[in-house]
This record gives sequence, C-alpha cells and structure tokens, in this order.
Amino acid sequence: MPTDTTDHETGAPAWHAQRLSGIGGSDVAAVVGVSPWKTPLELWREKRGELAPFPDSPVMEWGRRLEPVIVRAYAEATGRRVERPPMLRHPEHGFMIANLDGVADGELVLEVKAARTAHGWGEPGTAFVPQPYLLQVQHYMAVARLPLAEVAVLIGGHDFRIYRVPEDRVLQALMIEAEADFWERVLRGDPPEPVTADDMRQRWGATRAIGTVTATPHLFRIVRRLHVLARDISLLERLQDTARAEVMRSLADHADTLVDEHGNALATWRIAAGAKRIDAAALRTTYPDIAERFTKQSEPSRRFLLKELPHEHA
Repeated sequence: MPTDTTDHETGAPAWHAQRLSGIGGSDVAAVVGVSPWKTPLELWREKRGELAPFPDSPVMEWGRRLEPVIVRAYAEATGRRVERPPMLRHPEHGFMIANLDGVADGELVLEVKAARTAHGWGEPGTAFVPQPYLLQVQHYMAVARLPLAEVAVLIGGHDFRIYRVPEDRVLQALMIEAEADFWERVLRGDPPEPVTADDMRQRWGATRAIGTVTATPHLFRIVRRLHVLARDISLLERLQDTARAEVMRSLADHADTLVDEHGNALATWRIAAGAKRIDAAALRTTYPDIAERFTKQSEPSRRFLLKELPHEHA
C-alpha cells in the first residue's frame, strides 16, 4: 500500500501543509462541481493558499468526536480489525492524497460518517450513499489500491448502518482525469469558472470596471427572472412574518414555549441576554483619536444592484 510518513493524528502544521499538496477524498466533489459545501473556485483558492480552509462547523466537530465510537461499533459489528494508516499518496498520480478513517483487515477502506438524517442514504448493505461520499471512497480506493470500501454511518445519533461500495474503475478513471486537470489549474494559477454569485465576488469583486454591456436576449431574460424572484421572496417574507406573528400571539405573555399534544417543543419565544456593543458614535465624539486609531477601512469591492426595469420592459 502506498504510504506517506506524515502523521495526520497529530494535527501538526506539516500535515496541514500536506493537505495543500494534493487533492484529498473530501475535495473530489468540489473538483467535479457537485459539492453542496464548496465550489471548484473556492477549492482552487484554498489549494493556492489564497483562502483559509473552511472552519469546522459544529456538525463537523461532533462528527470527528463520534468517529472513534463509530469505528468501535463497526469493529464490533463486523469482527474486523481496523487500523488507521498515515496519509497516503498515489504512487503514479502524486497529486492524489488520502487521509483514511481506517483500513479493515488490511483489505478494504473504511470511511466513517455521522449524519443528521437518512436523506440520501439507501438500504444498509448497498452502495447507495450520498454522491459526495461515493466519490470520496472511490478516490480512496484508487489511492490505496483496494477493491472495496465500507461506509459506517451513525444517523440521528441512534441508527447505525454499514454500506459496501465496490471499486468502479471507469468512474475512478474519470475522476483521475478531472483531478489531474484541476491540479494543473492549481499549478498554473488558472482558476476554474465561477459558478455562484459569491464566486463572482471572489474572482472579480475587487476589479474596477467602467462602461456598459448590452444585454443579450438571454441575459435580459435572466434579469427579468431576478425581478420575479425578488417579488416572490418579498411575498414569502411577508407570509412568513404573518405566520410567525400568529404563533407569537398564541404565546404573548402566557408562556415562552409552544408544544404539541405530546409535549414536544414546536417554537419558543424567550428573553435573550442583550448583546454588548461599542457605541461607535459616542466613542468618536468622546475619544476621536482613539476611535481613529482603531478604525479599519475594508477593501473596496464592487456592489451588485438590480435596477428597476424600464416601463416598456416591466
């Protein structure tokens, strides 16, 4: 099995540097544009060192905390011996790295997940796992040169399942090609196409541009759609506010919690501690020098504004 001597369990800076030296299994969904968490441009900027790695969410933190528990449950359920290898690197495609949760009996990849719901998960024992995880384990199998992966998942804190995913050589070949192209872009400094508004801001948000562009029929239809969506959102927000007010009226000064017939909380309306904020206006008035000293101006950026449609197009 190809190995690298880096110890991923230490959390040492050297290991984080290794993460930037290639494409890992959790990166693959973003590489091919199907990640619900990260766009190709965000991943590209991260690998280039232009964007700090995403901070751990509570879900990610607790998933990591639960990992040893799930590994132990897997070992007890299967009787397999689980070992966690150091970071692996593909012997032929050096840009492909793998930080495995475990290798079971030295013959299959073990991937561990903690999920809030069963959405996207098929019947236990099948290969029907959410697409990002399917790509992740196919990547791991390709790097580790192992023909099978098992995914152990704890759903909702109580539903433990095991899935079996065999290697798919055709899919792996397509993934390797996509990863190689992406990594070449990283090395060349050639960013992938932006796909979200936030991507656009990252790519061109600090670019000063002056002039006009005449809308094509396609772009004009997009602008009209934006106006329709803005009206729909406004209507939904008003409906949401009306519904929220109705629930709040039921509580008023009677109670702080709305429950169902079994006592399960449906909504709460409670006093929260007031936030403490610096009174910037008073600080500038009383201590202008100190206020000026600690005032930081943000970088200039472009702001997108949707203008009213001319009367003949409305």
